Amino acid sequence: MPGHLLLATSAAGPSWYWYATRGLGTAALVVLTASLVLGIGTSARWSGSATPGFVVASLHRNLSLLSVLLVVAHIVSTILDPFAKISVRDAIIPFGAAYRPVWLGLGVAAAEVLLAVTVTSLLRDRLGPRRWKLVHWAAYGSWPLAVVHGLGTGSDAQAPWMIGVVAACLMAVWLVVSERLLNGRILTLPIRFAAAVLVTAGLYSGAIWAFNGPFQRGWAARAGTPSSLLNAEPVHPGPGGFSDPLVGVMARAGDGSVQISMRDMVDTGLTVSVRSPNSNETLPVVTIARDGRQLCQSPASVGTTLYAVCGQTRLTITLYGTSSPATGNSNITGRLAASGPLNH
Repeated sequence: MPGHLLLATSAAGPSWYWYATRGLGTAALVVLTASLVLGIGTSARWSGSATPGFVVASLHRNLSLLSVLLVVAHIVSTILDPFAKISVRDAIIPFGAAYRPVWLGLGVAAAEVLLAVTVTSLLRDRLGPRRWKLVHWAAYGSWPLAVVHGLGTGSDAQAPWMIGVVAACLMAVWLVVSERLLNGRILTLPIRFAAAVLVTAGLYSGAIWAFNGPFQRGWAARAGTPSSLLNAEPVHPGPGGFSDPLVGVMARAGDGSVQISMRDMVDTGLTVSVRSPNSNETLPVVTIARDGRQLCQSPASVGTTLYAVCGQTRLTITLYGTSSPATGNSNITGRLAASGPLNH
């Protein structure tokens, strides 16, 4: 591979659609949760002197429409993202995609249920209150489908911030559902008791699945990610160290500053970048990234062998000779030795 092309490949990050679909999916879950909480409050006729009931109902409707718009934007950005190659057909017909078909299919089902609830709400006067209410109850089913879809397909399922978002949404819904089930007429006690058992069983089953599935290493493969895309997963996940060859390009500027970009030849998603220190730095800086996502950045010792630390993993980067002129770009080889894994 030519040096300038390898440099461009090493520096390239994921498509911005990849960031957009993650952000829109998370935002849709948060807004959908708020809409569900307010919907339960509307059905229970929660109101007060500071917030009349019609205000709660109006806010619920607006949040429901906003959640639909966010879901639509999430679907569009997912289709446009070249990584998973999700087609329009995959976004319409559940469980037919090549990429994580079950968990993606649950998201498609949740989106279609949400769309059906929205359409019937706009046609409420024509359907009548009984039919509208029957369809509207399906919204309670779209929310858990959305949560499972997000954990099953999301690349951030193991990230602490994402776990916090999902936990907050679960807590909000659990509190409002508990309040709804604990208060009611005596005649509805058997129904409320059965619903409480169902909710408890669902939460327990969901927790068992999450901790044994999306929160575990290797979930991408077990979830149904095509083998051609699995190179985004670390190939050195174990506790042991490794030593891999590196190849890349070195760019030398006229002022003497140097930028080195190299790719691991075994774990091809792993890149190593070395740059000269800035005016306020004394040591060169090493950046380790995987598929464009930075894992760590650390100062390194000066010399043909660089020593740095990435989290709790010690790195030794040995640079070999270059086929280079004194200035400009040149090819360079090396070796990366690590005392442990370099994960996301």
